[in-house]
Amino acid sequence: MIQQKLSSFSLFLLVFFIVGCNSPKPQKEGDGIKISGTITYDRVPLKQGDYGVIGLDYNNIKRERGKNLYIKALDENGAVLYTTTSDNRGRYRVYVPENTPVKIRVYARMYKKDLWDVVVVDNTNMNSNYIMEGSLINSGTVPTIRDLHASSGWSGEAYTGNRTAAPFAILDSINRVMQKVLKAKPDIKFPKLTVNWSVNNVAGGGDRSLGQIITSNYDGEGNLWILGDANSDTDEYDDHIIIHEWGHFFEDKFSRSDSIGGPHSSGDSLDIRVAFGEGWGNALSAIATDNPIYFDTSGYGQSSGWSMNIESAEHENPGWFSEASIQRILYDLYDNNPDGGDNLHLGLKPIIEAMVSKERNTPAFTSIFSFISALKSENSSKSNEIDDVVSSEQIAPISDIYGKYRSNKAMGNYTTPIYKELKVGKWITQCNQNRYGVYNKLGNRTFIKVKIDKTGFYTFNAQPYNGSYGDPDIVIYRAKYPMKSMGMSPLEGSSSDSLSINLTPDNYLVEVYDASFNNSCFIVKLNREAGTYKPVMSKGEKQRKPLRMPQY
Repeated sequence: MIQQKLSSFSLFLLVFFIVGCNSPKPQKEGDGIKISGTITYDRVPLKQGDYGVIGLDYNNIKRERGKNLYIKALDENGAVLYTTTSDNRGRYRVYVPENTPVKIRVYARMYKKDLWDVVVVDNTNMNSNYIMEGSLINSGTVPTIRDLHASSGWSGEAYTGNRTAAPFAILDSINRVMQKVLKAKPDIKFPKLTVNWSVNNVAGGGDRSLGQIITSNYDGEGNLWILGDANSDTDEYDDHIIIHEWGHFFEDKFSRSDSIGGPHSSGDSLDIRVAFGEGWGNALSAIATDNPIYFDTSGYGQSSGWSMNIESAEHENPGWFSEASIQRILYDLYDNNPDGGDNLHLGLKPIIEAMVSKERNTPAFTSIFSFISALKSENSSKSNEIDDVVSSEQIAPISDIYGKYRSNKAMGNYTTPIYKELKVGKWITQCNQNRYGVYNKLGNRTFIKVKIDKTGFYTFNAQPYNGSYGDPDIVIYRAKYPMKSMGMSPLEGSSSDSLSINLTPDNYLVEVYDASFNNSCFIVKLNREAGTYKPVMSKGEKQRKPLRMPQY
């Protein structure tokens, strides 16, 4: 049958619309006139400049296919005539009544019923879904082809047009990592994910509805926030950044993330929860793209930025507290490139299986210790090779989830043992240090294991020790999935604090830290009290919860 090919004008806009009660009944496949075509978008690739400077290469923009995108055919009144999705080659087809004005609308949304639903919205415009649509053209009486293309908006010197391609580029990066995970675990079903991107999203804190998102991040509530500030920092084409943040989403929804978030870099000595989460995100970006060069473009004209080699970067400050060490370990476990102590090629499947099973349910905080313990228990025949990979980062063989017998202390006095034990009726000393920074750095917090044998009312006390002064906070968790805070000591700005709580027989984890992040020491006591604890709160008062920052 002869098919007429029509060019289709692409328009980038945000819309709300109402379909009236007299809307036509949607067509069925094969019923009516077929309109088909291919959805494409501009992807701006990376270029390597002098002295290691990187940027976006607008002179070599590539036309990529828009995969798994949600599509509607609409009439002149906005009534829906047909819905479909593009395939993995960007192709689509719809069926509409003949001789009817029709336009094709493509949503910045990847949708497959009961498998995934990823939508890109403008957080600075009432969370409206981005779309691209063609012109209103009569369907005629013979099949037609309508291709739609999302352009970058780059004119040669700057962004002068609508940046229509950006949301579709973000979706394609997410599609890439989802397909990689699906290959490793075919039965997986992804919960809904909302990606907040806007040209107004800037690297400053404040009101996210105004675009003040600090940096690209995952907020722990099913949302990615992505920078879009031209000539400063945009991330829509930085696929490693997008996949890194999606990695936090995966860890949160399918495994478990105990990370407290916050700023970090590859040379930092980090809280073990943060180190693992950030190392995982970096490694996954390299795994999903099969490219170990992680990059972030920024600056005027997106012409400057930085990059690092996930696999072979210089071992700066290696150890169990380093995100760089963890990303190299995870990537070496995956890849098939033998280098140094890496003679192992597990692929992604064993890594995913370890994360969604034993890592998810570990009674310790999530870290390189809990992950490697899970991986070795499920791949016992490869234990020696796994130990070799781990030892290449100056990490002694991991034999348990709590990281016993650590010799590399990052030159810290209070970093080991990583977990202390506190028994009922006893006390321990606990010290904090800010040698490596504050909030989420190694030495800021002490982890304590507690076993409760009898149901009762218990009190944890923290008091100054050895003449030091600080502001102690005590947080308690039940040592099982989900690792949620059960309670937090109530006082702020006091040199002593206590947490009273009813507990049943179980294992618990207690986190003690100085909220003022001074170098300080406390005596921590645990006692069983008489009676039952009933918290007294004033009207409108809520129980304190530990601060958790977004994962960057």
